[in-house]
Amino acid sequence: MRKISLHLLLVILLVTLSACGKAGQAKQVNAQDEAVPVRLGILRSAQPLSLSEEGGPLYKRLEAAGASIEKTGGFAAMSPAIEALNAGSIDITIGSITAAISALVGGSSEFTIFTKQPGDQDNQGIVAKPEAGIKGPSDLRGKKIAVNRGGTGEYLLYKALEKGGLDASEVEIVYLPPTEAGPAFESGQVDAWATWGSFTAVALVDFGAELVISAGDIESENDTVYIVRNGFLKEHPELVHEVFEGLNEESALLSGDVDHTVQLIQDIQGVSEPVARQQLEGSLYPFDPIDDTVRQRWQGVADFMFEKGIIPNEVDVLSNTVDVRTLK
Repeated sequence: MRKISLHLLLVILLVTLSACGKAGQAKQVNAQDEAVPVRLGILRSAQPLSLSEEGGPLYKRLEAAGASIEKTGGFAAMSPAIEALNAGSIDITIGSITAAISALVGGSSEFTIFTKQPGDQDNQGIVAKPEAGIKGPSDLRGKKIAVNRGGTGEYLLYKALEKGGLDASEVEIVYLPPTEAGPAFESGQVDAWATWGSFTAVALVDFGAELVISAGDIESENDTVYIVRNGFLKEHPELVHEVFEGLNEESALLSGDVDHTVQLIQDIQGVSEPVARQQLEGSLYPFDPIDDTVRQRWQGVADFMFEKGIIPNEVDVLSNTVDVRTLK
């Protein structure tokens, strides 16, 4: 009986070890299946968030941290992307500080700004065709200018008016989303268009326009910003930090192989090579954390927007930012 009991004991032990092994395998599979989805809202832009590829730095970093990337887009501007973020459909997206400030009016938006790039000075400003006779800010008097309400376009126009010593009553402001402003500008329904990024590139390359007033000419402080849904930031701060590091690595990689980057832009946006190349000027800056100096500068932008009537209420920029270096 003792031998039989010992035999049974050995059998039970082997079965138990085998079961533990299978349980361990199942646990590993489940860990992979339960990777945290990081849902990125992609804009029509030549930015690392949009251009990141599977197997690249951003994907690798997040996968190593137990996460996966899901891309949604591309949104024509930041405003619809923020609507998706507020609805809980995406976690992270990109835009301008001016669009972010407008979205914060009223306190209904649930996002935090966690990193930035300098504003694109070469692909942002006011475009016009030669026949419009616009060479600088003072030439805007009496002209019809297309802008997107509350965002980059309206901010750029008011900066140009201030530079030219003009009042808003001396021009005709035509409020149009960028997808409608382009055709209006091309057909001559407006004299000028305050725009940015891919839309500027199309105007310059395909519509025969000139950048008559650049962002640099009017001392624009309209940085590119990246925002995260507050709920995601609270639950996964370490993943937000990984996104920051991954974007910096993506920017360096994309800068090092311009021809490949141009092809990526063409594939994603369906634009010509000249339009894709135009967008790259000023798009691949390093990513910076947000410190007090940046916050104070952005607060000045918010105050300017309120003073000019671009936004109806004051906005506290400080409470809607985070220093990404604290999220490690």
